[in-house]
Amino acid sequence: MTANIEATLTDQRSETIQLVTFRVNQIILGVEISHVQEINRHLDITGVPQASPMIHGVVNLRGDVVTVLDPHRVFGIEREGIDADQRNLILNIDGERIGVLVDQVSDILTIHPSELSRRPSNVRSIDRQFVESVYLRDEEIVVVLNAFQLLEVVEDHSAAAIANPRINT
Repeated sequence: MTANIEATLTDQRSETIQLVTFRVNQIILGVEISHVQEINRHLDITGVPQASPMIHGVVNLRGDVVTVLDPHRVFGIEREGIDADQRNLILNIDGERIGVLVDQVSDILTIHPSELSRRPSNVRSIDRQFVESVYLRDEEIVVVLNAFQLLEVVEDHSAAAIANPRINT
């Protein structure tokens, strides 16, 4: 199975894909299980001064510092508040780890690639660059994310912070 769902859509083999699904506000999102390293309760997140608003902070994960994204800000989705169901989804993407602070982890879905639809051209609630494909489950739509694009958010904003440090006076 390839890491890129777009390529998988063109492959008509009988392989299955597993997605970890989660909610950000009322939107159901999913990411390939191969990218999920672990799911933690809301860890102590340390804010990073002058970091991008998309970066919620960093966590100490067994001695490693991991950047945590705020998907509400990344995707432009309103936050309804913090509750006990919030989880930190730790993704491992080509050896790089990032956290994604989600409102609720839902299910693990096992689906066939033929059940996925290409991303619609009119995706409005989530920036289209992050959408790999969509899956219709019962009467709900699961938006399948491109994990590599999430990693790029961290890398791009880290590079911008290094190139343009703010000086406090």
